[in-house]
Amino acid sequence: MMYSSDDENLKRVSTDLSSIMSGSIKLGTLDSRTSTFRPIPTSYSDTLELFPDPDSEGAEQSRHRNCCCTCKCRRKSDLHRSEGGETHRLVENQALEANQSGEGNQNATLYDKWVEWSGDTSMHGVKYIFQGNKLTKTLFLLFMIGFVVKLAWQLSESIEAYRSYPTTSKIQIADVEGPPSVRFPTISVCSHNMVSKSYLDQNPGLENVWATLDTWSVEEAKTINFSDPDAARYSNTTYYEVLMKGGPKKSTFLQCEHFIDHCFQHQVFGDNYVVMEVTNSGKCFRINPEGKLRGKGGDYGKLTLKFFADLNEYSMSGQKLPQVGYAVQFHDHEQYSSSLPSSFWMSPGLIYKVDLSLLREFRLGPPAGTCNDTVLYNTYGRHEENSCLAQCRDDALVAKCGCVLVPPPLPQNNPSVNYRPCTLAEWASCGLPTYINWYSNYVDHARKDNICHCYPACKEVFYKASLSSSILSKFYAKNHIDMLPQGYGTVEDVTDNLVVIDILFTSTQETEVTELVSYGWGNFLGDVGGVLGLFLGASAFTLIEFVFFIAALIWSAIVGFFKST
Repeated sequence: MMYSSDDENLKRVSTDLSSIMSGSIKLGTLDSRTSTFRPIPTSYSDTLELFPDPDSEGAEQSRHRNCCCTCKCRRKSDLHRSEGGETHRLVENQALEANQSGEGNQNATLYDKWVEWSGDTSMHGVKYIFQGNKLTKTLFLLFMIGFVVKLAWQLSESIEAYRSYPTTSKIQIADVEGPPSVRFPTISVCSHNMVSKSYLDQNPGLENVWATLDTWSVEEAKTINFSDPDAARYSNTTYYEVLMKGGPKKSTFLQCEHFIDHCFQHQVFGDNYVVMEVTNSGKCFRINPEGKLRGKGGDYGKLTLKFFADLNEYSMSGQKLPQVGYAVQFHDHEQYSSSLPSSFWMSPGLIYKVDLSLLREFRLGPPAGTCNDTVLYNTYGRHEENSCLAQCRDDALVAKCGCVLVPPPLPQNNPSVNYRPCTLAEWASCGLPTYINWYSNYVDHARKDNICHCYPACKEVFYKASLSSSILSKFYAKNHIDMLPQGYGTVEDVTDNLVVIDILFTSTQETEVTELVSYGWGNFLGDVGGVLGLFLGASAFTLIEFVFFIAALIWSAIVGFFKST
């Protein structure tokens, strides 16, 4: 039997029947706008009806029924003939090949591509903007716009919070290695009587000069006439020399005991349990200067200090003060009293109990914090805000006058500057006005510029002190008459001059305060991810999908542009 070309086509198609039934080839239609393949469910009987056997009785009828639209069937069907006459696969295979080659969506509009992406993306709600009736699509579009606005607002808030670097502090008890003990602070004790009466009496005319300079008034300092014979002899005397020679004698430090041992008998001290240092506040005792002493908590580790104030040696300037006795500071051994901003005043006739606790602070550097970790030491010991200010003040004096009031304790830490002590004449004419001007500029809160650029240290040690006091009893005074300097020997001499300080730690635990960033990268991701997931149903993979989709759009546009040109 002879077959027409249409019969031959049907015969060739029938050879794929087994493939169609096995599922390796599927029947369906291809949407030209979206390149979407829609399969047509078929059964075995449907397949026989579509593709009858050429030798069967119904083949002739089928040929006559379909011959009139053979060309249309060939165009609309998923079969076509190659140049060699070989039949290609159905449209799903064709669509897959087109998609793999990147040519399947070239004819699709941008809207069609968005529709396709919305159906494939892991962000579930987007597809409902393009599916359903108008009311459903409108509602979902409004929801999507509102959620995107909420996301944009939350994102701006999160970025603002992240860029502001908010911080918080974590307080914890530090682990102490070895047996429980704690390091004692260095104790600086400075007399309120900076220059003794006996020293001024030995230098006639000096008391008037000193009393005038001690007012810290520029106008008063201008009244000093160093051409006058009484004042002229001291014009080249340095401020440092007056404090060093006229300050309290070492013998006024009566006793130092650690529990039951005298400090000079202590193995960590020897004769170096106390040194004298000259500061802007006068001549001071520096006890435990290297920070070697450690002790137990409570009375078992108590350190007792006894001083003789010697009120008879108070000069005219000292007698004008509202208080007598000492200014006491508790600090780390790498700090010096000259740079410390405050102290405890302790008067004679009293016994003081000082409860200490050790505190370490760890701060953040830029951009979250303001601490400075580039400089570790300066001319006043370990670098921190107050020691930096003291050096800044000295540098301003040297730049203007070529000298300072009192040389810093560690001038070798800044060898490029000569911290020479000012003479009394230099201090009156240049040093004091320069200092007052520097101080006024520093405390001027209206100034926008920072004249010193001093910032807190990234690591700092503090000794927190809690004080209580009690009046010395006459019984106690009577038992301590024998320790008074020569020329003193009554109970009143003890109660008028003796200062007793008991220093102890209530606990050997050391507290650490650490500055932390309270809103970091993890918090930022958590807030943004929570909003994305709650309102948009998106995740990190959704963002990756969107990036790939945009990249594909751009690439398709580039390829289309070059093909068109």
